Amino acid sequence: MTPAELKQYVADKRKRQASEWANQIAIHGQCTGFNDRDYSRNSEIIFTGKKSYRTKFVHSKLWNTTK
Repeated sequence: MTPAELKQYVADKRKRQASEWANQIAIHGQCTGFNDRDYSRNSEIIFTGKKSYRTKFVHSKLWNTTK
């Protein structure tokens, strides 16, 4: 594949994706974030960050403690 063909392929792919997204928006509407009511209703499934922690063994710590 030559660079010109690659550029044309990428341009066609972007046009295809844009038309598909336009069709999805026409069907389902524009996506929006949660409002307060939705957030409180779905608060059990909304979580951020890591919930479980484990100690990571790093070899440099071993050398630093044995000096």
